Amino acid sequence: MGSSDNIFRQEFYQALVDRPLDPEEDARWYVPLYDARSSAPSDPIDELQATIEWSKLESTQLFSGFGGTGKTTELKRLKRRLEANGAVVVHCDMLGYLNPSTPVDVSDFLLATAGAFGEELAKDTALLGEPVIKEGYWTRFRNFLARTHVEFGDIGGDLKLNLKADPSFRERLQERLRGHLGALVKDVHGFFGECIVALRRHHRDDELRVVLLLDSMEKVVGTTTNAPDVATSLETLFRSHADKLKLPYMHVVYSVPPWLKIKAPGIAQLYSGAQWIPCVKVEHRNGQAWNAGLNELERIVTKRGDWQRLLGGREALDELLRASGGYLRDLFRLLQVVLRLSRHDPLPVSDRIRTLALDELRNSYLPISNDDARWLERIRTTHNVELDGQEKLHELARFYDLHLVLTYRNGDEWVSVHPLIAGQVKRQAAALKVPGDGP
Repeated sequence: MGSSDNIFRQEFYQALVDRPLDPEEDARWYVPLYDARSSAPSDPIDELQATIEWSKLESTQLFSGFGGTGKTTELKRLKRRLEANGAVVVHCDMLGYLNPSTPVDVSDFLLATAGAFGEELAKDTALLGEPVIKEGYWTRFRNFLARTHVEFGDIGGDLKLNLKADPSFRERLQERLRGHLGALVKDVHGFFGECIVALRRHHRDDELRVVLLLDSMEKVVGTTTNAPDVATSLETLFRSHADKLKLPYMHVVYSVPPWLKIKAPGIAQLYSGAQWIPCVKVEHRNGQAWNAGLNELERIVTKRGDWQRLLGGREALDELLRASGGYLRDLFRLLQVVLRLSRHDPLPVSDRIRTLALDELRNSYLPISNDDARWLERIRTTHNVELDGQEKLHELARFYDLHLVLTYRNGDEWVSVHPLIAGQVKRQAAALKVPGDGP
């Protein structure tokens, strides 16, 4: 085997690194999935954009998708399109401001949102002369505590860092602000209003559209011990405090966990709209291949490397495409495992290598508890979430967070068990069945 094969593997492997793309800067890799409507009947970014541009004063929308489905990439596309039409767009990664392992309180969230927005604006040196931008919200918040006589003691140090990394600090802050939430909301909204005035003055445009994209909230998932509490906090934040999250004279898009609309039915009605990014459909509900989706995934893989040199024929590629469930992160992981396992073998790879790669990725989802297997089997056969009661919502959220259940859209929305574990779920559920059980 020549060194050229190893160079090919290395370059292909590196091209499969999972990271958000900028549709313009990373055009050599980016594939516009929604142009052909093979993943969804409409383009979720087009719908977000229409709501923003057709709402005269302000709008507040929800946006979601599994991590690894291209959500951040699509938000970057939205930012490009809005900016091309004259809007000022601020894109904030909230993981830089919130701890993904702890519950989120509305006071934390408002403080982090205002702090993030101010920091992003301050990066534009042309605006540093504006007092509201120069001050930012961290300094303003210290003044807010003094003005409202909130007894907190010494709040020295890095407020942003303490908010994210120090649970005791955050708990004390939540406790002290509990009776001052209305004043905090007023102050945060006032800060955003002053920023908009400054931006419109700077751009000399009294009707300048200002858009805030808040990313990565779906990555706030908690730990094995507090995940239900974290999920409940996010549900409370976006359902019970929707009015406080509507920022005056601004257009806001909040990223949210994909399970939120199941845990909080009708939540989209509290906002200007809600869009979800599905996985790429690779099969019909009956298990037959969906060629349009497979062809879209083939285009994505082709942009990353010469899959024919690696795998040989299309049949071998389709095996991996279907096993991924149209979940892009797993598709890239599968190809990377194939590349690693075949390092000392000739190309194209053998059936054995593909089987080993599928087994390796499948094992990352195992073991599955018996209770989970029973529920997942019902989902596998009905393509519905099969939720027996509200008390089970936390468990369903876990299925979504772990990607055991994937979502698809082709007109209506439906779910399916990840193809990698579908066979294991079926076998395990069958072994647990006792005489007299229903179908």
